[in-house]
Amino acid sequence: MKNNNLGWGFKRIQGELAKLVIYLDTKTIWNILKSYRNKGKVTTSLTWKKFLQTHIDTIYAMDFFTVDTILNKRFYVYFIIHHKTREIMQFAICQNPVKEFVRQQLIIFKEQIDDTIYMIHDRTGEFQQKYIDYGIKAIKTSVKAPDMNAIAERVIRTIRQEALDNFIIVSQNQLQRILSEYILFYNTRRPHQSLEQDSPLGYQSRSSGTIQSRPVLGGLIHDYFRAVEVRM
Repeated sequence: MKNNNLGWGFKRIQGELAKLVIYLDTKTIWNILKSYRNKGKVTTSLTWKKFLQTHIDTIYAMDFFTVDTILNKRFYVYFIIHHKTREIMQFAICQNPVKEFVRQQLIIFKEQIDDTIYMIHDRTGEFQQKYIDYGIKAIKTSVKAPDMNAIAERVIRTIRQEALDNFIIVSQNQLQRILSEYILFYNTRRPHQSLEQDSPLGYQSRSSGTIQSRPVLGGLIHDYFRAVEVRM
């Protein structure tokens, strides 16, 4: 009970136990908690998993990943993803990922979001920003702790496997077209296991109509749907 409610004191726990017809005085509760603390069984702060669950509505993550062209030119793709919906909120491509570039992206992003939010990011220099100016509470990942930004890392792998690894990239314009088409599909039509096979923005399932498919990325992927039947 204490581990699930870190802010509860002895009297609050006593009241909750009384609801279960368990009557203990506060001294007894104190002794029990002391014993469990000595055994390391009482949580003293929120675990990372619990923090993510508690603030899931307002947690976002951002990161860069690189794309190299056949002409040995390197591009950096910046993106922001919402933890709860898995929606890729924004992406942009640059050749020089400097702090000013990230600052401009944060300004654009906050034009869509009114509330104060949490932003998970790694320790790269470009992410050293005055986040509070944008109504953002920054969460810097710990050293050698990639799991702290696991959702961002996972979407990078998905984008590579399902899209970029299947193309020979020659230019920024081509990269922009591929990412734009794939991310639209990812947000609106791609089923996600973590969302119980829904898409980040949700799609309307139909039980009737002819099953059809439409190509994504020139047929690399096919999106299946039921066409609306038009009755004359």
